Formats: sequence, structure tokens, C-alpha cells
Amino acid sequence: MAETLRLIAPFLGAGTLALVASYLVANLRIRPKVARSLEDFYASAGNDRRAASRGEQIGNRVAQRLPFSLDTWEEHLRWAQRGGYFRDWGIGRLVFTAMIYAGIGGLVLLVNPAPVSLLVPLGAAAYPFISVRAKANTVRKRVVRGLPEVAALVAAEMSAGVSPDQAVQRAAVLPGPLTSLLSEVLAYSRSAGRPLFGRKPVRGALVEVFSQTGLPELLSFAAQLDLVAEKGVAGAMLMNEVARTLGREYRSRLDSEVEKLNGRLMLATAVFFFIPFVLVILGSFMAPVMAIFG
Repeated sequence: MAETLRLIAPFLGAGTLALVASYLVANLRIRPKVARSLEDFYASAGNDRRAASRGEQIGNRVAQRLPFSLDTWEEHLRWAQRGGYFRDWGIGRLVFTAMIYAGIGGLVLLVNPAPVSLLVPLGAAAYPFISVRAKANTVRKRVVRGLPEVAALVAAEMSAGVSPDQAVQRAAVLPGPLTSLLSEVLAYSRSAGRPLFGRKPVRGALVEVFSQTGLPELLSFAAQLDLVAEKGVAGAMLMNEVARTLGREYRSRLDSEVEKLNGRLMLATAVFFFIPFVLVILGSFMAPVMAIFG
């Protein structure tokens, strides 16, 4: 037993350090007043800022020399940032963080230089990337869940006589990852000189940006808004129908997720409660019988 504990202790220690570092880096939230104080601090302490900048530069140089592309992870990072995670991070900082984690995991090799210990720094280096992807997937789900709310707001604005362009601009003011994405669309429309909605033969900025997200729900929503914008006065009625349809689809999807969750809960209850309970009861009855025949 003591030998087993000696072997696994380094792994547990490295894993604990990596988890603590990940929590501090990825989940720390800074309130506005604190943020202003930090800005004042950085203005008078340029050395710390240069040190952080050097770390990101090192990560960028390493990323450029890797034999594979990190474009997918840049997209994951962008999605995570839309939800408020990993703010001000670039791919260089992500790579540099992974290098730090790998260094922490490498301490295991010093304590226990067994071949299996090589897995610890590899797993530690992968953890920041896994965390970014997990947050990105969470934000993607939040964006899809926010479609009915944004559609209802746009429909209400249009019913009040507001143009589709202005309705989308007002929706982009709300908090949330979907409205953050709408803000990106508006910024792209202004910088590229593209109309928000399609006007043949020019493709609209909304469809252009949403088509690059990889989410079919967003592309469908953009196409529906394009159609609404073409309808003029009748667009408000069509937008109301779009909002109702999205609401029904969301409720249906939610009911399906609840049913799946109930199934998983029943399975977990059977595995961790019912089956052990039955085994204990059977054991209590079988013990005297086994004692008699034994």
C-alpha cells in the first residue's frame, strides 16, 4: 500500500497544481473598479506588462514552428471570448500557458522517472486547450439558446415600426454571446462597407459572418432575417412568425434534453443505489445460508 501511494503521489500533486492554476487563469473574474485600478497599476509598472508580453511572444513563436495549424483552436478561443472567457488571450498566450502546465507536469519526471510519467506533462499541456474547447462549446450552446429571445426582440421592434437594420442594432446592445456576435456583424458591416442584409448581387454581412460560425442554426436565422428585410411592411408579420417558430423549436429541444437527462438519472440511480441495495439485501440473507452449508 505504501509503495502504491509513493508511486501515485507525484501524479496527484501535479494534477492538483494544474487544476488550481487552470481555475485561477480561466475562471477569475475582475470587477470594473478593480479593472480600473489594474490599469493604473500597469501604467506605472511597465515591467510586469512587458513580462506578460514576452510570454505571449514566446508562445507565438512556438506556435509558428509547430508542424500543425492552430486555426481551429483560434476559432475555439474566439468563441470562448464571446462568452466572456479568456479575455485578451491570443493563441500565443494559450500556447505559453500550455508550456507552463507542461513544466509543472514535468516535475513528476524528476520525482518518478518512470515511462508512464511522460503522460503527465502531455496531459497537463493539453489541459488549457481542452478547457478552451469546453468553454467554446458552452458558448455555442448559449448562442443557440438565445435565438428565440433575440428574434422576439427584433419582431417587437419591427412591429413598432423600426426598420430591420435598427432592430438588429438595438438587439446587439443586450448582454450575451449572441448579441456579442451581432456586434461583430455590425462592426464588419461598417468596416467593409457591406449592407447588413443581402441586396443582390451583394451578400449581406449577417449571412457572411454567420455562415463562418459553423452553426447551421445561425445560418438559418440569418437567411430568415434576410428574407424578412426583403418583405418591407409585411416583414414585421413574418418576423413574428419566425420568433414563434424558434420558440417552439427551443421548447421541443428542451423537452428532449429533459427526457435524456431523466434517462441518465435513472441509469445512475440503478447503478449506484438500487443494484448495491439489492446486493446488500441478498448478502444479508445469503450469509446465514452459506454459514450453514459451510
